Amino acid sequence: MGHVTSGVRTYRRTFSHAVAIVYTGGTVAQVLHLLLRFGWEDMPFWVDWALIVVGTYGGLGLLLFARSVAWRGGWEKVVHGLIVVHLFASIVMHVRALVVRNHEFFAAFPDAYSYFAAAYFAFFAWRSWTMKLIPLSGEQGA
Repeated sequence: MGHVTSGVRTYRRTFSHAVAIVYTGGTVAQVLHLLLRFGWEDMPFWVDWALIVVGTYGGLGLLLFARSVAWRGGWEKVVHGLIVVHLFASIVMHVRALVVRNHEFFAAFPDAYSYFAAAYFAFFAWRSWTMKLIPLSGEQGA
Protein backbone atom coordinates (compact mmCIF):
# COMPACT_ATOMS: atom_id res chain seq x y z
CA MET A 1 0.00 0.00 0.00
CA GLY A 2 2.99 2.27 0.07
CA HIS A 3 3.66 5.01 2.56
CA VAL A 4 0.75 5.76 4.86
CA THR A 5 0.96 8.49 7.48
CA SER A 6 0.87 7.71 11.17
CA GLY A 7 -2.50 9.46 11.56
CA VAL A 8 -4.09 7.36 8.82
CA ARG A 9 -2.63 4.19 10.35
CA THR A 10 -4.06 5.17 13.73
CA TYR A 11 -7.47 5.92 12.22
CA ARG A 12 -7.38 2.64 10.28
CA ARG A 13 -6.52 0.77 13.50
CA THR A 14 -9.24 2.44 15.63
CA PHE A 15 -12.35 3.16 13.55
CA SER A 16 -13.86 -0.31 14.07
CA HIS A 17 -13.49 0.14 17.82
CA ALA A 18 -15.52 3.35 17.59
CA VAL A 19 -18.29 1.44 15.80
CA ALA A 20 -18.07 -1.32 18.41
CA ILE A 21 -18.37 1.23 21.24
CA VAL A 22 -21.48 2.74 19.63
CA TYR A 23 -23.17 -0.65 19.30
CA THR A 24 -22.05 -1.89 22.71
CA GLY A 25 -23.50 1.28 24.25
CA GLY A 26 -26.66 0.85 22.18
CA THR A 27 -27.03 -2.73 23.40
CA VAL A 28 -26.72 -1.58 27.01
CA ALA A 29 -29.25 1.21 26.39
CA GLN A 30 -31.77 -1.19 24.85
CA VAL A 31 -31.40 -3.68 27.71
CA LEU A 32 -31.75 -0.90 30.31
CA HIS A 33 -34.82 0.38 28.49
CA LEU A 34 -36.36 -3.09 28.72
CA LEU A 35 -35.42 -3.61 32.37
CA LEU A 36 -36.11 -0.15 33.77
CA ARG A 37 -38.88 0.89 31.37
CA PHE A 38 -37.56 4.44 31.12
CA GLY A 39 -39.00 6.61 28.37
CA TRP A 40 -36.86 7.81 25.51
CA GLU A 41 -37.73 11.38 26.53
CA ASP A 42 -35.51 10.71 29.56
CA MET A 43 -32.44 10.16 27.36
CA PRO A 44 -29.84 12.86 28.06
CA PHE A 45 -28.64 14.88 25.08
CA TRP A 46 -25.00 13.90 25.70
CA VAL A 47 -25.97 10.47 24.34
CA ASP A 48 -26.85 12.08 21.00
CA TRP A 49 -23.56 13.96 20.91
CA ALA A 50 -21.59 10.83 21.76
CA LEU A 51 -23.29 8.79 19.06
CA ILE A 52 -22.85 11.53 16.47
CA VAL A 53 -19.13 12.08 17.17
CA VAL A 54 -18.05 8.48 17.78
CA GLY A 55 -20.45 7.07 15.18
CA THR A 56 -19.29 9.47 12.46
CA TYR A 57 -15.65 8.64 13.21
CA GLY A 58 -16.38 4.94 12.97
CA GLY A 59 -18.82 5.13 10.08
CA LEU A 60 -16.45 7.05 7.85
CA GLY A 61 -13.80 4.42 8.56
CA LEU A 62 -16.25 1.69 7.53
CA LEU A 63 -16.56 3.42 4.16
CA LEU A 64 -12.94 4.48 3.69
CA PHE A 65 -11.38 1.14 4.61
CA ALA A 66 -14.00 -1.29 3.26
CA ARG A 67 -11.52 -2.58 0.66
CA SER A 68 -9.06 -3.38 3.46
CA VAL A 69 -11.42 -5.68 5.38
CA ALA A 70 -10.31 -9.31 5.58
CA TRP A 71 -13.81 -10.64 4.85
CA ARG A 72 -14.74 -13.87 6.63
CA GLY A 73 -17.34 -14.62 3.97
CA GLY A 74 -20.10 -13.08 1.94
CA TRP A 75 -22.25 -12.77 5.05
CA GLU A 76 -19.81 -10.22 6.46
CA LYS A 77 -20.09 -7.98 3.40
CA VAL A 78 -23.87 -7.90 3.89
CA VAL A 79 -23.49 -7.18 7.62
CA HIS A 80 -20.94 -4.44 6.87
CA GLY A 81 -23.46 -2.77 4.54
CA LEU A 82 -26.24 -3.07 7.11
CA ILE A 83 -24.03 -1.51 9.76
CA VAL A 84 -23.13 1.40 7.46
CA VAL A 85 -26.78 2.10 6.59
CA HIS A 86 -28.00 1.68 10.18
CA LEU A 87 -25.19 3.74 11.70
CA PHE A 88 -25.64 6.71 9.36
CA ALA A 89 -29.45 6.56 9.75
CA SER A 90 -28.93 6.58 13.53
CA ILE A 91 -26.63 9.57 13.27
CA VAL A 92 -29.28 11.47 11.29
CA MET A 93 -31.93 10.58 13.91
CA HIS A 94 -29.71 11.79 16.76
CA VAL A 95 -28.85 15.01 14.92
CA ARG A 96 -32.59 15.57 14.51
CA ALA A 97 -33.10 15.02 18.25
CA LEU A 98 -30.53 17.72 19.00
CA VAL A 99 -32.01 20.15 16.47
CA VAL A 100 -35.57 19.80 17.80
CA ARG A 101 -34.34 19.34 21.40
CA ASN A 102 -36.42 16.24 22.12
CA HIS A 103 -36.41 12.49 21.62
CA GLU A 104 -40.08 12.07 20.66
CA PHE A 105 -39.11 10.40 17.39
CA PHE A 106 -37.72 7.40 19.29
CA ALA A 107 -41.13 6.85 20.92
CA ALA A 108 -42.33 5.64 17.49
CA PHE A 109 -40.44 2.41 18.18
CA PRO A 110 -42.56 0.10 20.37
CA ASP A 111 -41.00 -1.41 23.48
CA ALA A 112 -41.00 -4.82 21.79
CA TYR A 113 -38.58 -3.42 19.19
CA SER A 114 -35.96 -3.12 21.93
CA TYR A 115 -35.69 -6.93 22.13
CA PHE A 116 -34.87 -7.08 18.43
CA ALA A 117 -32.61 -4.01 18.61
CA ALA A 118 -30.65 -5.37 21.58
CA ALA A 119 -29.97 -8.57 19.62
CA TYR A 120 -28.79 -6.96 16.40
CA PHE A 121 -26.90 -4.20 18.25
CA ALA A 122 -25.02 -6.93 20.14
CA PHE A 123 -24.29 -8.73 16.87
CA PHE A 124 -23.10 -5.51 15.22
CA ALA A 125 -20.92 -4.81 18.27
CA TRP A 126 -19.39 -8.31 18.14
CA ARG A 127 -18.71 -7.97 14.42
CA SER A 128 -17.07 -4.57 14.92
CA TRP A 129 -14.93 -5.73 17.86
CA THR A 130 -13.71 -8.74 15.83
CA MET A 131 -13.35 -7.13 12.38
CA LYS A 132 -9.89 -7.69 10.88
CA LEU A 133 -8.16 -5.64 8.21
CA ILE A 134 -5.61 -6.82 5.69
CA PRO A 135 -2.25 -5.76 7.21
CA LEU A 136 -0.35 -2.91 5.59
CA SER A 137 3.25 -3.48 4.63
CA GLY A 138 5.40 -3.12 7.74
CA GLU A 139 2.57 -4.10 10.11
CA GLN A 140 2.69 -7.22 12.18
CA GLY A 141 1.33 -10.14 10.17
CA ALA A 142 2.13 -8.56 6.78
